[in-house]
Parts: sequence; C-alpha cells; structure tokens
Amino acid sequence: MANPNGNAALFFDLGGTLVKLNESREIPLDANGNIVIELLPNVADKLRPMHNHLMFVVTNQAGITRGRLKLENVEAALAQLDHLLGDILTGWQICPHTDDDHCQCRKPRGGMITDLAEMYGVDLAVSTMVGDQEVDRLAGEAAGVANFIAAKDFFGW
Repeated sequence: MANPNGNAALFFDLGGTLVKLNESREIPLDANGNIVIELLPNVADKLRPMHNHLMFVVTNQAGITRGRLKLENVEAALAQLDHLLGDILTGWQICPHTDDDHCQCRKPRGGMITDLAEMYGVDLAVSTMVGDQEVDRLAGEAAGVANFIAAKDFFGW
C-alpha cells in the first residue's frame, strides 16, 4: 500500500464488520460478562495477508458508559481480536460515550480516526474506512478518509 503521497491505512469498525454481534446488535457477552469475540466470515483470510499495512479499529462502545461493558474488557477483546488475526493491527480507538455526550470521538464524528492518523502519520486522503453502518461512512468522511467500502463488499459476504 506504499504511496508517494503518504501512509495509507485501513480503518475498520468492530461489531458487524470484524466480529459478530448478538440479536440486539451488541457485542455479545458470556455468562461471566466477558466479551465474546467471534470473527465474521472471511475476516481472517482477508486481513492476515495484509500484515504489512497500517490497520486500525475504531469502535463506539457506549456500553461502557451505560455500565454493560468495562473499558478494560473491551481493550482485552481488541487484543484478543488482534491475536486471532495474527497480531496485525496497528492500533485502535474506543469511544465510551453516548450520543448525549456530544464528544468528537463518537462516530459519526471523525475524532477517533483523526487521532490515530496523527499518532501514526497516516495520510487520510489515500486511506479507506470499512464498516457496516452509515455512521462508519460518515465518520470516515468527517475525518477526510478518501474511500469507504461496505464490510459486506470488502469481505465478500
């Protein structure tokens, strides 16, 4: 993905894009309240060979503020996801806020993406956002990401 204009990156949503959600469209929990990470079809096969690319996860997790999730459990789940993918993720950002907080990080705002781009020297004008919802597309657009690809198209479901 080398580009003379800068470092291109892939930004991924988490739930519904990389991992399965439950019937309520939430990250599933086991009986002990731990997050269950189950990769969606083709995710590992598509991403493992891309280990030399800059890859990030940007995820809204209002369940932290609402008390359903703990930040450390979400971070552990992202580390588990990274391990399942062969330790290929460059980094991730988690927004624990609700819409009522009006923060800059919560998608559809682009704060998580721009923060990661600044930290890792990413050129957003040659980067891509992959997600399953309109808020993912809007977040990429708000951050100045050049391309959006629907998860179903990126992973071929």
